[in-house]
Amino acid sequence: MMASRLPVEAVLFDLDGTLVDTLPDITWCLNQVLLEHGCPTLTTETVRGYIGGGTTAMIERVATQFGVADALAMHQRYVALYQNNLVQFSRPFSGVLELLEGCRQLEVPLAIVTNKTEEMARQVADALLPQNTFGTILGHRAGRALKPQPDVAWEAARRLLVDPQRCLFVGDTEIDLKTARAAGMYSAAVTWGYGMTPALQAQAPNFCCEQPSGLLRILQQVCGTAHAFTEHGDTVKSY
Repeated sequence: MMASRLPVEAVLFDLDGTLVDTLPDITWCLNQVLLEHGCPTLTTETVRGYIGGGTTAMIERVATQFGVADALAMHQRYVALYQNNLVQFSRPFSGVLELLEGCRQLEVPLAIVTNKTEEMARQVADALLPQNTFGTILGHRAGRALKPQPDVAWEAARRLLVDPQRCLFVGDTEIDLKTARAAGMYSAAVTWGYGMTPALQAQAPNFCCEQPSGLLRILQQVCGTAHAFTEHGDTVKSY
């Protein structure tokens, strides 16, 4: 098949479920709050399904599930607890550090775009990811719309001085892929995180991979010339 040009000049990463496995700390903190409210605890798999839409949405869903009237108080307690336990159990996914080193060698600008609060995102990145890796780290803060609204992705592209149409948005949930589409960016679904593979595939991402090493191979292609191929479960569509 003839190669087609697919210029990618910057990569925007989601954080939770894409670069870092934060599920253990999120689950631990959420269960502490539930116990304080006399509620049963949740499994990591259940909490996994709540991640992606931001902390407020997660707490509201849990409060509704257990009939807790004061979701605001529950949210405030969770945030206070989580702030002090951000990286108790969280770790980068296997292969992510090698992926980021590969990106450094490619000299491609990187950003983190997450629905986690910006302060927490920076703390997690500072503690668990290589220093000076990301040109910008953007998370939720007052006045900024959450993903899948495209505003934060556009802001990241502006800060990296790259046209949004030359950006690749990498994430593990439908919200990330919808963000990429809304922002006019290429999308890459990663299946090692918290999203379900069929749901990700239903969003028709431009790329899909099962391991960080596969994503790096994709980047080595799309930062120059992309070929349609399938390798070790990692797929690239032809354009």
